[in-house]
Amino acid sequence: MQGDETGPTIALGLMRLGTLFGVLAVGGYFFWDMFSETAALDRLAATARSYHYTQSCDADGNVISTAPANCVDLNHYVFVYGPVMKAKRRACTGKPAAVLSFEKSKVATTEINLVQKILQFHAQYGENFPC
Repeated sequence: MQGDETGPTIALGLMRLGTLFGVLAVGGYFFWDMFSETAALDRLAATARSYHYTQSCDADGNVISTAPANCVDLNHYVFVYGPVMKAKRRACTGKPAAVLSFEKSKVATTEINLVQKILQFHAQYGENFPC
């Protein structure tokens, strides 16, 4: 009667433990993808790459007429697309006016996500949020 045990075996325990680690790894990846700074910068870059720009700006967000189109006025920000993406934040956002450089460890993830959402909204609907 020794072979008729119905309790959990070591193999079953290892399988359950492996499944738990697999689920945790997948959950951790999705958490990282949603909240990491690198992922936010990648999403902003993808949105900015596909946007059709109509104005030309210098690196500080000032409109010029001699360069190819690379910026858009989003009311809250003037977004400049280039090797280093930048945005000129206006004081109407509740924060002081500043020039933001979208590089790793230079801007808060919430700011990156906000600019990406506003740019995506402007591309989709052709309208700006009121300032």
